[in-house]
Amino acid sequence: MKISPWQLFWMFTTLEISMSIWLTVAPTIETARQDAWISLLIAGVIGLFVTLILILVSRRHASLTLVEFAQRLVGRWLGWLIGALYIAVWFSVSADILRIFSLFVKQYLFHDTPIWLIAFLMVAAMTYINFAGSVEAIARFSEMAGPLLLAGILVTFGLNLTNLHVSLLFPVYADSGALSILKGALVNASFLGESMMIMMLTPFIADAKNMLKPALLAICVPSLIAVVTSVMVIMTFGTNIGSTLVFPYFSMVRFINYLEFVQNMDVWIMFIWIFSVFVKLAIYLFINSYGTAQLFGVQNWRIMIGFAALVIFGISLIPSNVFGMLDYAKWVWIPYIFPIFIVAFPMLLLLVSLARGRTVAG
Repeated sequence: MKISPWQLFWMFTTLEISMSIWLTVAPTIETARQDAWISLLIAGVIGLFVTLILILVSRRHASLTLVEFAQRLVGRWLGWLIGALYIAVWFSVSADILRIFSLFVKQYLFHDTPIWLIAFLMVAAMTYINFAGSVEAIARFSEMAGPLLLAGILVTFGLNLTNLHVSLLFPVYADSGALSILKGALVNASFLGESMMIMMLTPFIADAKNMLKPALLAICVPSLIAVVTSVMVIMTFGTNIGSTLVFPYFSMVRFINYLEFVQNMDVWIMFIWIFSVFVKLAIYLFINSYGTAQLFGVQNWRIMIGFAALVIFGISLIPSNVFGMLDYAKWVWIPYIFPIFIVAFPMLLLLVSLARGRTVAG
């Protein structure tokens, strides 16, 4: 099971874009108003810094996963607890993404289809790719889905140019101020922090020493896409409407209409988006399965795929509406997971690693 650094780029680019432009634009506009694009630029810088820390600590233990090197650095039991907490976080994130996906597809495509059936079909697909080819198969699929996703987004940007009103972007800074802009940056910065999964994937990268550039570029590309998306949403709908849309990018795509001929672009974009969400969930299932197996000393990690899939599927069916589901980011991800698991723990592990003089090989 080995992937190249550039396959890692497409995996990260695909999974970062899949949710960031769908879920971070509206709350950023709500906080920073027409200066949301500045917030998203700052978020990209924060995301690069965080990812750099994650890469540094991972490369110092390139042959080990987080579950393994945490135990070597801080002791068996404390390290095991840290690994278990990360796995619990990844289970909760996976379930939340599956909820978002299922409710979105039901709302816009299959109105009469039960949510559990949509979720089950996605779980079946991501279970199959993990059984059949694991992280290597996911990486190869992302090499196809990633360029397709980027091409689709760029096409919609071009087709939406006639709907833009530049005046809606002004005034710059005057109506929001530094505090609101910085507060707005936390939303997308926290989503970019999903790069923390690099701590579980490094042992599977064929040339881990050269993964810095692809990994950082995989943060830059989604950040720039998010900036352009926010600008276009604001220039299309304004801040008052743009901040209230649950899925502003998708609403913008539905707004495209050329001579009653080029329209219904939303269906095409949705199917491309489904591919990207599939990559995201498949990677999380791999991490959860492999990490759980390491936590409990199970030699054959594939045994845990079915268990992890059932846990994710079960948790995903708990909430009853889309707004309750989206509260996960507001009340759990941003205030707790981002500062503790994405920033504090990796920095602590890096400092301990430097103090103990661990080598790159771990």
